[in-house]
Amino acid sequence: MTGRTAMKAAIARRCRAGFTLVELLVVIAIIGILIALLLPAVQSVRESSRRTTCGNNMRQVGLALHAITDANQYLPPLSAITKSGTITKAAVQYRGAKGFTAFTWLLPFVEQEGLYRVANQDVNTTVDGAPGAGRVYSVPVAAFLCPSDPNNPGGLAATQNGGANKWAVGNYAANYNVFGNPAGATTEERLQGKLKMPLGFMDGTTSTVLVAERYGTCSSSGDVDDGDTRGSLWSDANKRWRPSVCVNNTDQEPDQQGFTQCAMFQSAPHWLKECDPSRAQSPHRGIMPVTLADASVRSLNGSMDEQVWAAICHPSDGGPGGTNW
Repeated sequence: MTGRTAMKAAIARRCRAGFTLVELLVVIAIIGILIALLLPAVQSVRESSRRTTCGNNMRQVGLALHAITDANQYLPPLSAITKSGTITKAAVQYRGAKGFTAFTWLLPFVEQEGLYRVANQDVNTTVDGAPGAGRVYSVPVAAFLCPSDPNNPGGLAATQNGGANKWAVGNYAANYNVFGNPAGATTEERLQGKLKMPLGFMDGTTSTVLVAERYGTCSSSGDVDDGDTRGSLWSDANKRWRPSVCVNNTDQEPDQQGFTQCAMFQSAPHWLKECDPSRAQSPHRGIMPVTLADASVRSLNGSMDEQVWAAICHPSDGGPGGTNW
């Protein structure tokens, strides 16, 4: 074989060793198909992890409520009348706090003892380095956040309506029928319940909802800064923003006496186009996780009967218990 012939053979071998354009395109297409098949599985694993975190947080909140009730004999009141209002109608152990919600009282029991001490009975106290408004109420608390909620930038509300973007959100909301005083003569009295556990739960602690989920920012207008956009802010005692459910109006203002028939929750509505601020909302499709009065966490079916939901949100109506919901 001459030198020239050998060179041609070597070049031919190198050419045969490479990919043609068609082969390369086929490989790219196969990789794309594999990624498309794998992506839903990855997303499902991520959502499962987020759901687990949310459930663990709700369990922690339930245990915290038991701990504070053991210490103070009564559950904490739902809320002061405003962020500057002083609690005066609740059990004496909770009186004197300014702007507190039920969740502000829980700080020492969710590894936030330092923030509770800084507050010193006033949520308007300045906190060095805090985001947003730089106050106690603007500090995001991990135990009050569900990572499945898509609209909590930095743990703060997404809307500028009412300056809510300077306040920290909370994805867990207290049941008004439990933490409020529906028999109260005034709105302020109705916000400041004093229920004992388990004595106040005629239907049993395994059959009554303490806490449900809510979106940090909620609207049906499509405009994040619309005047009707609302939110759930863990330490905001002002109306429209209280971390509460079962009040049954968008202002979270119990303006009538009596226990409510809690409005049915929403399961995975779009936070900006389909969200109803008067209801509980879960970011988890097809379910509503709740913390029951025995501190257990249960995922309720999104298609459950509305009357059953209302019954388990009432602590003493003789409603359904056991496993029939």
